[in-house]
Amino acid sequence: MSSVNTESDTGGRPENGPTAGRDPVPEAVDWAISGVVGLIGLFVTVFGAWLFVAIDRQVISDAVRAEGVELNGITPSEAVTAGVPFVEWSAVGIVVTGLLLALGAGLFIRRRRATRRRVDREGGTTATFWAATVYGAAVTVVTSFVPVSAAVGGGVAASLRDGRDATRVGAAAGVFPTALSAPFVLLLSVGFLVGADAIGQLGGGVFLAGISLFGLLFAGVFNAVLGAAGGWIADRWL
Repeated sequence: MSSVNTESDTGGRPENGPTAGRDPVPEAVDWAISGVVGLIGLFVTVFGAWLFVAIDRQVISDAVRAEGVELNGITPSEAVTAGVPFVEWSAVGIVVTGLLLALGAGLFIRRRRATRRRVDREGGTTATFWAATVYGAAVTVVTSFVPVSAAVGGGVAASLRDGRDATRVGAAAGVFPTALSAPFVLLLSVGFLVGADAIGQLGGGVFLAGISLFGLLFAGVFNAVLGAAGGWIADRWL
């Protein structure tokens, strides 16, 4: 009878081996992350839907014509014409982002429960690559008041992976929160293009959309580098 041990990405432990010490994050944390993100997702979805319905042409017109509003070279009528599709596309972006957050929260807790059941049967660790990424991303968000929060999140993610994929999981944890804003930024950019095109100023819309997309790309790369650095530091010295 063979006694060959097999290893997997669940932690490199033998099948049917013990799991003590290989569950570094309590299951309650999974539920907390899923619950908070799910509630935020639902709130964001409702807010976006309200914005789409409540902010109509008349509301935009009243805001544009309010005393002290500067229009930077376009007429009030043009501002209203451009503002309607801009608000609508922005609202859609908010709704899509909220729905993705809520869906992601549900999928996360479902996947984590399946992972824990598998680890109970086969051994390994519950700190898989993507689980560590999510935990690190959560730390990045919680510590966002710190200029290098992505490095902190990346370091936590790498620590949970116990020295494996340190820079890669660190980079993923750093960039993940930025990636969550991508649907909103993309649809916001569409709003710039459609609104500008409605008043014959497509060039200006392209410029604004370009700034938005460049800002998203820059933030993603910057946070990925910080996260990778945090992962590397955690792997070397922590």
